[in-house]
Amino acid sequence: MSKPVDGALSGKVALVTQAYTGVGRSIAKALAAQGARVVIHHPHIPEAAADVLEEITSAGGDAVGLAADIGDRTEYEELVQALLEDCGRWDVLVTTATVPDAEPFAQISGESFDSFVVAVRGVFHGLQLALRHLADGGRIITVCDAVSPNGAIYGATLGAVERLGRAVSADFATRQITVNAVGRGITEAADPELAAGVAALRQPAEVVTYLVGEAGKTVTGQVVRLDGAAEPVQ
Repeated sequence: MSKPVDGALSGKVALVTQAYTGVGRSIAKALAAQGARVVIHHPHIPEAAADVLEEITSAGGDAVGLAADIGDRTEYEELVQALLEDCGRWDVLVTTATVPDAEPFAQISGESFDSFVVAVRGVFHGLQLALRHLADGGRIITVCDAVSPNGAIYGATLGAVERLGRAVSADFATRQITVNAVGRGITEAADPELAAGVAALRQPAEVVTYLVGEAGKTVTGQVVRLDGAAEPVQ
């Protein structure tokens, strides 16, 4: 049996949405490697979550899988209640909005564009529930990662997710909860200290781990790009 992980996030509980695949999966593994107990959210696909749960636990990490359609408020609330009953606390929310954008702009149908609405709704629900239930001093990070090079729906989702997080960061400030966003793109570095901290990081999981850790405790209302630059609240 692997030795349990004892790291910088030991004792913390992190919920990672869509953690059964893609960027959510890599973030879940990175947080578990730092000692966090990670709640692997999946949309009622336990067999998909089983693989990442096995990867984490076989490496000595601690993880549990919970199912919900996070676009449905009632299901998301039930997930959070199950998390609190099972783990006793909730310290970190990493809400991922990965959008499959496989069509050129001229060919995007109204049905395809609904993926934008669904992704943003899940982030919105998570932020509201975190405001009610996240522990003081917690961390919230919204992550929007592209799946394909056609960027219309991704761009719309990225903009909405970033602006939403920045707009509500002040609502969490009195409880020392930070709210930040991670996405792809290029922007100028307006916060030199933050820009320096993430300059060498190239993957969302690396940036998220940085923001969840001690170095990120005073960073809030920021958008961190994977080119290493950061953009503050206007």
